[in-house]
Amino acid sequence: MKSLVLIKGFYTSTLFCLFACSFSSLFGSSYTVLLSDFTSQLDDWGGGADYFLSTQDAIDPGNSYFREEINMFGGETNKNKMVVRRPVASNVIASDPWLGDFNAKGIQSVELDFNNWSADEPVYLRLALSNVTKPMISSGTWWVSTTYATFLPGSGWGSASFNITEAEMKRVGDFNGGFGQDTFEDTLSDIKGFRFIASSSGDSALGDEFSGAIGVDNVRLISTIPEPSRFAVIMGLLATISLLRRRRR
Repeated sequence: MKSLVLIKGFYTSTLFCLFACSFSSLFGSSYTVLLSDFTSQLDDWGGGADYFLSTQDAIDPGNSYFREEINMFGGETNKNKMVVRRPVASNVIASDPWLGDFNAKGIQSVELDFNNWSADEPVYLRLALSNVTKPMISSGTWWVSTTYATFLPGSGWGSASFNITEAEMKRVGDFNGGFGQDTFEDTLSDIKGFRFIASSSGDSALGDEFSGAIGVDNVRLISTIPEPSRFAVIMGLLATISLLRRRRR
């Protein structure tokens, strides 16, 4: 009789632990749903200057990253802003997994590794999001992070993280100084503009003028919703719990 009680106690404890772990995994965790590590391709990231894959001064020797050289050889107008962005071509926006309905995807933050090789200019790195592709389009609304990560000249590789919440982002003007009227939630439901910018003030999605080389690696989009494979594992664990309970009866 005593052994039977012990066995029942063991099963009860096991079931409780499994359920607690499953519940925590399903509802209390964050997940990397997208990753651009630039191992072999640019993965549709671009910029306003010359950008390419490079292994020069990489985080890990021989491991490529996104490198952008901005205003390095003169004053061409297309080389004076520090911007790293998703594509703006209309024929690829709808299929871009980094864009779309951030509300439905449960997107809560974005992380990346960054390096500033400029000789004398700091980067105040911010995240900018919009329901239009470019600040030159006046029909949408842009939001820029109020927090920023500072990368001084010759900074070396470091990490940056931005929470995608209304409390940590603010509505900013477009190229013509106009402010969109979309709410933060409405904007997140149709993201078409996704960019990292250098901005000391955070008052625009255009980015500050900059001269130097920058590096970006391991861009991660973080969600509260697990990817399908992880969700399947959790569901399998819950099914196991259910089976164990039925066997006890």
